[in-house]
Amino acid sequence: MTTRRWAAAPVALLGFVGSVAAVTHATTPSTVSPVGSATPASSATSDWQRVGAGMTGGVSGLAVIENGAAPGAAFDLVMVRDNKNTGENRIATVQYHPAGRPVVRELPWSGMAVPKDLEAVDSVPGQSGDFVAFSSDGTAYHFTLDPNAAMVWGSSTVPGRATGDNYESFALTRQQGRTIAVWATRGSSEGRPAKVRAAEYDPNSGAFGPAVGPVDFSVPDPLPVDGQEVRHASDMKVHADGTVLLTAASDPNINSGPFASAVYRAGTVTVGARGTIRVNLKAKAQLTPIATFDKDVDNRKIEAVACRSNSGTGLVGTDDEEQGGSLLPLDICPSP
Repeated sequence: MTTRRWAAAPVALLGFVGSVAAVTHATTPSTVSPVGSATPASSATSDWQRVGAGMTGGVSGLAVIENGAAPGAAFDLVMVRDNKNTGENRIATVQYHPAGRPVVRELPWSGMAVPKDLEAVDSVPGQSGDFVAFSSDGTAYHFTLDPNAAMVWGSSTVPGRATGDNYESFALTRQQGRTIAVWATRGSSEGRPAKVRAAEYDPNSGAFGPAVGPVDFSVPDPLPVDGQEVRHASDMKVHADGTVLLTAASDPNINSGPFASAVYRAGTVTVGARGTIRVNLKAKAQLTPIATFDKDVDNRKIEAVACRSNSGTGLVGTDDEEQGGSLLPLDICPSP
């Protein structure tokens, strides 16, 4: 882990100038059951907004930039992309307009060598402007956003990493005065569940404490698609109350799909008064999706999820391979 070189600074991106991505329209998700309500999501929040085109324009991770925007107003996000080749974008900011077009600004990766295959990103609780991006090989990159770059000041690997592990999920939560990291391998179909672990994370040094787990996690039908590969954990976020919001996706490893996805309230990650971390995830038979995206209706591969701190509204992001990346708002997050 390298020594930190930048201090955290508040980030306000609403004044940035960037390229505008057109809104794409799609059918309403096959099933949408907002948290705490039996009322389906309204059509006003069921339009996909495109934020990238083609194989290099997908969304593999998403985090809200908390800048005090009121519910219903435009707000900012940071997204990562799982690109691997020289010259391909790894990170971008998005000014998201609920009733308009998103403004996407691609940023250079500065301070360390450009990584391959970024799969997740989350904000550091209590440190405005600080984020951690996570790659498929289990490396966490701590960075600070400024208007012109993602300034990366260090990296570290998660404990318990094994040869062959393939990670897609990473989240941070702060409880009992401690910052906790939670991460998971993606898993693959029936015989390979996702492996979920958690550990205390020091946001000043980037060091991880001893890991708790792994805890196995598998999703039920409607995944997989026609027996194809299912990613039991394609992304996750952990809320202040410990609720784990988790997405899963089915991918036949064909760039045109078909894809299917689902969103779950998967369980909890909590910290006791003495700092004991507990990872309690639901068994497959106990899981009920709060949103599903059918291969015949939606054909979406969700690989990112994010929630605002002052609203029950969340966003899911897709990596639809040759179809690029899109965002969709859904009432899936616990209300504050």
